[in-house]
Amino acid sequence: MKLTLICVGKMKQTYLKDAIQDYVKQMPYPFEIVEVQDEKESSGMVIEEKRILSKVNPNDFVIGLAIKGDMLSSEQFADKLDRWMTYDKKDLTFIIGGSYGFSEAVYQRCNYLLSFSKMTFPHQLMRLILVEQIYRGFQILKNHPYHK
Repeated sequence: MKLTLICVGKMKQTYLKDAIQDYVKQMPYPFEIVEVQDEKESSGMVIEEKRILSKVNPNDFVIGLAIKGDMLSSEQFADKLDRWMTYDKKDLTFIIGGSYGFSEAVYQRCNYLLSFSKMTFPHQLMRLILVEQIYRGFQILKNHPYHK
């Protein structure tokens, strides 16, 4: 199994890159972060859509981060990870869209929509939060004390 995080835009803050890499190093599965170029105007979502979807494999289980997605506890998210890994047996691809969100085609490609809050977070910070929660989910599944 492989985990991929597709992000619109470049990571600028070194301290966030370092924190993300600390979690990625500890993942029990290969974890790749793919950045696609962002567009400056909302009309560019169609261009971003092509860039995003070109990085998604046909058999991937795709989780899009979206305000209108499901809000889960860390334990519930761990259960989802376990189910996706055990029963779907597909590579997992997470997508964080650009500042204008996703196009309808990206929404349609997602198998699941996940929300961390109704609040808006900086995209670079959301990467760190997501990667930490994926790591936490794996620790929960192993009954590791990290989650306590």
